[in-house]
Amino acid sequence: PDRRDLIKAYTLQHAESGLASDYVKRRNVIRVRMEGEQFLLQCRDVPSVIDWIEAIQAATNVALDLDERPMPKGPLFPR
Repeated sequence: PDRRDLIKAYTLQHAESGLASDYVKRRNVIRVRMEGEQFLLQCRDVPSVIDWIEAIQAATNVALDLDERPMPKGPLFPR
């Protein structure tokens, strides 16, 4: 895609992501909140949910400057 076709760009700084366990319309849904907006992403299966959450959280953890970064936290899944 061409850069001129871009509608809006988002940063992962201060983003929150995790399993959307309260969303019951579809299975394997991840919730990502960033810049005041919320995105629901549906994955094919549980292993891909885990992979996506880990990747999004890792990207969020490195999106800030070193001085502003909180300690990394792993994905949390309900049991």
